Amino acid sequence: MKRCLISGSFDPITIGHIDIIKKALDMGYSVIVGVFNNEEKAHFFDLQTRVKLCKIAIQGLENVQVIGSNGMVSDFCISNNIDVIIRGFRNNMDYAFETEMAVYNYKHCGINTHFIASSSEYLNISSTKVRDIIKSNKKNESDNDFTNIKNFLTDDVTEEIRRIKYE
Repeated sequence: MKRCLISGSFDPITIGHIDIIKKALDMGYSVIVGVFNNEEKAHFFDLQTRVKLCKIAIQGLENVQVIGSNGMVSDFCISNNIDVIIRGFRNNMDYAFETEMAVYNYKHCGINTHFIASSSEYLNISSTKVRDIIKSNKKNESDNDFTNIKNFLTDDVTEEIRRIKYE
């Protein structure tokens, strides 16, 4: 079975990400979810928490492993025997950005990137929206807030974020 890497910051992992993971599994890949620190981003959750949330989100999926990394995707691919990188995209802006990253990664590790389009019901889902909802929430409004974000996340991830944020 070929190994693919689905990389990202997953800050936090959404049902849109899970959609791409499931599509990669349907294509016959063994999936490595690589949770990376991007130095250009100020992460809402630390790496350890993002890895934990990803592990919670993929519970019940076979042939999926979650690994956190502070390194470069290209180096990770080489050291983890990755056969292909899978990237999801929602729109033309995502596709343009992902194409640039694919060229960079191919130049540095010789591994191709395959693109998977998001399912239409997930086109408006983003980790940024989830973070914005959480940031704008006050503790006494937590029930309303988590009703809003549970449309973007698995139930287990929603509950873990509620626990992290409010306990």
